[in-house]
Amino acid sequence: MLKLREFAANRFLACCTLLAFLIFGLLHAQTVDPDSSQPPSFHSKVRVVLLDVVVTDKDEPISGLKKEDFQVFEDGVPQKISYFEEHKGIAPTQIKLPSLPSNVFTNYPVTKSQGAANVLLLDTLNTPMQDQAFVRSQMIKYLRTLTPGERMAVFSLGSRLRILQGFTDNPSNLLSALNDKESVGTHASSLLVTGSEKNANRELLAHLAMSMASAETIDAVRRFQEDNADARNNERVEITLQALQDLARYLSEIPGRKNVIWFSSSFPISVFPNAEEPGRIYNAQLYATDVANTAKLLTANQVAIYPISATGLTTDGLYSAAFRRGPSITQGNRERAANQIAMESLAKDTGGEAFYNTNGLAQAVTRVVNEGTHYYTLTYTPTNTKTDGKFRKIHLQLRHESYKLAYRRGYYGENAKKERAKARLPESDPLLPLVGFGMPNLSQILYEVRVSPSSSQPAPGAPLAGGNREMKGPRKRYVVEFAVLEKDLKLKQARNGVRHGQIEELVIAYDREGKPLNMVLKRSQLVLNPKAYQDFQHIGVQLRDEIDIPANVPDGSIYLHTGVYDLDSTNAGTLAVLLNNSAMQPVSK
Repeated sequence: MLKLREFAANRFLACCTLLAFLIFGLLHAQTVDPDSSQPPSFHSKVRVVLLDVVVTDKDEPISGLKKEDFQVFEDGVPQKISYFEEHKGIAPTQIKLPSLPSNVFTNYPVTKSQGAANVLLLDTLNTPMQDQAFVRSQMIKYLRTLTPGERMAVFSLGSRLRILQGFTDNPSNLLSALNDKESVGTHASSLLVTGSEKNANRELLAHLAMSMASAETIDAVRRFQEDNADARNNERVEITLQALQDLARYLSEIPGRKNVIWFSSSFPISVFPNAEEPGRIYNAQLYATDVANTAKLLTANQVAIYPISATGLTTDGLYSAAFRRGPSITQGNRERAANQIAMESLAKDTGGEAFYNTNGLAQAVTRVVNEGTHYYTLTYTPTNTKTDGKFRKIHLQLRHESYKLAYRRGYYGENAKKERAKARLPESDPLLPLVGFGMPNLSQILYEVRVSPSSSQPAPGAPLAGGNREMKGPRKRYVVEFAVLEKDLKLKQARNGVRHGQIEELVIAYDREGKPLNMVLKRSQLVLNPKAYQDFQHIGVQLRDEIDIPANVPDGSIYLHTGVYDLDSTNAGTLAVLLNNSAMQPVSK
């Protein structure tokens, strides 16, 4: 039996008394701050609108503003601010936990951070190879100067979105991900129309003209070149929109502001309508639904986009020694201007900031992270109660100051017909998305878990432990034992003193690429009489699972994600453990 040991710790919420229990596992503390207020939850159907606002003056965050300093307008109509909070960028605090027994792990957080969660998105789909190498070198330079405590994750965008490192406050983990050339090496994008291709197309047209080809022939070749480029660009749009949607869903369970720092040489999309600028998206009408869905997911989940140009300082292609014939100065300037307009619009619409024509990518990330820890959160209830699904513009201003404000510029209202249709769909399991590959460890419910090979390994043909009935070949069975602190669960007490609750536990095994291999999911009804409840206060809620894992996984690396969910309070705790041929270790995120 896995039991809890008594200890005292501070969960960094002021003025709290702590208590927990031990016999040989985890240190834990549960605290409550009666004076703390929480912002209302925000969903895409929007009955309450939530805004994160970065206020700067000469690129320095401004603090000390009050609710009455801000004015909010929706489609030109003043709105009443109902909730206001300043995030002051308090430095992260570290805890040193005592040593745990072998193969015993805990999801107790060792760092308390009040800053935003930051995502580095390395885009190979829309970026030439030479720019990819430049971005990687700049990010390695940045991470070498990063101090522990800032939550950050690394993703790549190629033919699809891939996670390279889930959220961690350990810079060494991030560096390891970027130094893995197999995952982060340079990759040529088959969909990106490169500079050399553009020049070859120009040279072909010039050669046809010099050869006295007919106007019809030259026009046909030009149309073929344009159609080919448009087809590839449209496919890039599809992949990019899907990636942003997937990323927004991944970030949906992380509270607070999320900054997506997107490195790319071209930004083929915009996610908000009513834009007057040209060149914001290829074939905008074709992707209207996907654009709207992307915008909804980004706004509902407090995601701000910070586009950073991967090209560094730019020069006119006319003077490049790489090509015999480059684009005209006017054309080169037009292409750069269109890309910069797209970057500015993307950043402005989501509450971020665009960085281009600079070689200081590391400095740009430093600035983004600094701004991400100094911002204001406010909410309002819209006076427009129509459920027409239309886009609504937001304008925010200060009453007496002229500081620069960065915030998202609108949202889509609730669509009554779509919401009624959605309500008829069955809900997915609430714990499953929280234990996705690369998801951060959650600590609303704290627990210990012991993972060990079973003393009785399955014989060939024996019944499988887990839900993957397609598993073939030899397998290894593991026992997963939970000890969950009762004080983190919401138990209802009946008149006879019996306490009732319902919890769910889940164990998923992934390979190193994030492919799910097997899963165990159980729901338990807790019925505790006074004597059992007294015992549970000392030993925790005991849960035990068995799961089979393929024995022939390359290098033996298995990521075992565990989770506990309280169906009455909707709180969750999760923890990932890395199993390999040498040892087990927790996955820091």
